[in-house]
Amino acid sequence: MGVVLKRMMVRAASQVAERYGVQALVTGEALGQVSSQTLTNLRLIDNVSDTLILRPLISHDKEHIINLAREIGTEDFARTMPEYCGVISKSPTVKAVKAKIEAEEQNFDFSILEKVVAEANNVDIRDIAQQTQQEVVEVETVSGFGPNDVILDIRSVDEQDEKPLKVEGVDVVSLPFYKLSTQFGDLDQSKTWLLWCERGVMSRLQALYLREQGFENVKVYRP
Repeated sequence: MGVVLKRMMVRAASQVAERYGVQALVTGEALGQVSSQTLTNLRLIDNVSDTLILRPLISHDKEHIINLAREIGTEDFARTMPEYCGVISKSPTVKAVKAKIEAEEQNFDFSILEKVVAEANNVDIRDIAQQTQQEVVEVETVSGFGPNDVILDIRSVDEQDEKPLKVEGVDVVSLPFYKLSTQFGDLDQSKTWLLWCERGVMSRLQALYLREQGFENVKVYRP
């Protein structure tokens, strides 16, 4: 998944670069730090674009990168950034096969990628903090539950099969995160739905999305 995801990111970034006349892309990848950052995988990632990709940290070790982050004031931000469980591969590969990657990508609707890029907003980085404060939608996080609450396990099917969620005293319903946008409305809307995932990142993101769609009966469950 990591290689496919990064190939999609490079495709999108390359389209944006072409639109604004940007001559190169810059990433923070370092050789061997994670499975997608081997020479084989980086080459596969680069193959999807003719845009030059610069990797200034490519030969740096983790400790050096941490020291650099400390020097420029981003260490605390990087350390507290939660991982997005929806993009974590169960069995990552350090030597992806191009034919297999391309075969998997045949299942993707590339018109979605083109639509997202076409509709992307151009935001001045200096205005992001202010805009975020203005646009934020609050989602309540709870550690317990009431008589009208139902826990909604939004992990992938594989994760649920591997480690089923069982909570005494409350019903648990399964609905993977990638089906929420189309199927949440079919659930009993007289109930309050407590979204749950392992790390809490996906559940908060999806709860925010549902609130923006007008569903007020959603919260995030973090026991």
